[in-house]
Amino acid sequence: MLARRTGAAGAFLAPLLRAGMRLVDCGCGPGSITADLAQAVAPGETIGIDRPESAVMDGRALARERGIANLVFLATSVYQLPYADGSFDAAFACALLQHLASPLAALKETRRVLRPGGVIGIVDGSSTITFRHPTSPLLETWDKLRVLEREHNTGRSSDALRLRALLQEAGFARTQASGTLATQTGPPAGSLEETRRVAQNDLIRLRGVLGELAVAQGWTTRHELEQMAKALIAWGEAPDAFYARPVFTAIGWA
Repeated sequence: MLARRTGAAGAFLAPLLRAGMRLVDCGCGPGSITADLAQAVAPGETIGIDRPESAVMDGRALARERGIANLVFLATSVYQLPYADGSFDAAFACALLQHLASPLAALKETRRVLRPGGVIGIVDGSSTITFRHPTSPLLETWDKLRVLEREHNTGRSSDALRLRALLQEAGFARTQASGTLATQTGPPAGSLEETRRVAQNDLIRLRGVLGELAVAQGWTTRHELEQMAKALIAWGEAPDAFYARPVFTAIGWA
């Protein structure tokens, strides 16, 4: 899953935001990006929505800590937003569509609550392609588990989403999209510290939700997972280690 990095993840949408806009961040997570968006449109209201109550609780705590008065959080479904048609000037979604069983339905619902001329910005990491160096059969197997997890959780292919086509199908009148390769944890890019963080993040997932799912589904064994863990630790210490994944952004105008 793409990290919700404060500031940088929403930079592509920033030129289209202005003071006084009302904005909804769909799948806001802990609210780090949402807080920056709220400051960009202040005094306009920003609403962060996510399904888990725990996520919006983190967001509320962050808003209090940073003293952001125009920011609220609500636990609700992106498939059924509790707002009238044309309620927002802008919408944002980071690392959301790639995890949904029906991304088109979510976009249609988001389009509904945007006013005519409103704008949506999407950051998506739906491609499960991984560029990892140096690699090995164990590391390749580990990276393939993410593909299987995505397909298991969404019930659809793990191919990269066709963001412009989805936006058009959802009713957006004009669209644009771009893509780049991004590392997982941010600066200092290409450093040993970064690859260590990538390896540590992978180990958390291996010994957590993804590892448990992989064993339960018969994709691997606990012994094989421990072998992968050792390979990840060694990779994170390799002086020439490198990791990147495709990241896509898209903008649609209602």
